[in-house]
Amino acid sequence: MNARTTTSSALLLIALAGAASASPAIDIRSNPTGPVTPGNAPAGPNIDPTTQQGQWFLENNGTESARSHQFYDNIDGAGGGPPNHLAIQGSFAGYTTFNGQITGYTLNVSITNNTPISNGPYQSQPNTHGENRLTPWPRYVGTMYDVRFCAHWADDGIPLNFQAGSANIPSNNPGPASTSPGTSNTYAMGYDALAWYSYNQPLPGTIIGGSYQVPAWDFGNIAVGQTVTRALTFAFYTPLNIAAVPPPTFFQGQDLLISRSTEVKIGTYFQDDPAIGGIFDRLQPYPPGSFNPQTSQYGNSSVFFNPVPAPGAAAAVAVAGLFAARRRRR
Repeated sequence: MNARTTTSSALLLIALAGAASASPAIDIRSNPTGPVTPGNAPAGPNIDPTTQQGQWFLENNGTESARSHQFYDNIDGAGGGPPNHLAIQGSFAGYTTFNGQITGYTLNVSITNNTPISNGPYQSQPNTHGENRLTPWPRYVGTMYDVRFCAHWADDGIPLNFQAGSANIPSNNPGPASTSPGTSNTYAMGYDALAWYSYNQPLPGTIIGGSYQVPAWDFGNIAVGQTVTRALTFAFYTPLNIAAVPPPTFFQGQDLLISRSTEVKIGTYFQDDPAIGGIFDRLQPYPPGSFNPQTSQYGNSSVFFNPVPAPGAAAAVAVAGLFAARRRRR
């Protein structure tokens, strides 16, 4: 056995040992392909109404793609480990202004792959459209491929891009009367895709359906121990008076993003804007009210990924390696 084989074998043993106690990165595909019980149909788009492929996205080029796993920021002892709630971190980076009014803000979002680090079991609960995770279920350890971050409080910047009567919940900063409820005053800029939100609820009279509404951004591939950060920009349909928002110093040292394993896919939309509402992740294991944004704000963001690279990405890597090999031979 050569040194390379020995190293590979050691890494494999570490991965297998960590699989039973890994940080909460969990399969979110529905039965029979995954551990999630099917929700109130349709829980996904026409291409996969029972979400057997996971969370769906509409790319900016009009194509659809899915992510099969969801990553969470559970804390040490409750299914997660260091850096705890900062595994998915949102740091306030300043307001944008025009003519003395607040027109938006920037949020630095960081995602840290701590999948091999965990202490204690994680918890789960049904989402608003009836999907529930069977537990215990093996947790994923390794590189997170094709990572996507979703902001549950922001509109997509397309007024009235929702079905009338859908279960969109007004945020604490609703838009103009002509568009609210159904449109938050906060909208995302420069997003890469829109995530599917199913607003089916097991309640009499609920409109059945869903649509691509939730803004999402690409974070690429994140290896174990790696952190990837992007600056995300949000704007307001109706500018706010400077006296109506917290001062920038209010956010110093605070994490505005919360995403515990009690959420399966995108549980509710809209959530309150964490910057306007001063909503921080305060390191509680499972704060109550995970799916009732009108009483508390937990699960205001989500991170999805695939356990293997997309076929196109793998091909690109292979071609790059081939060209590099040819250059070395020359």
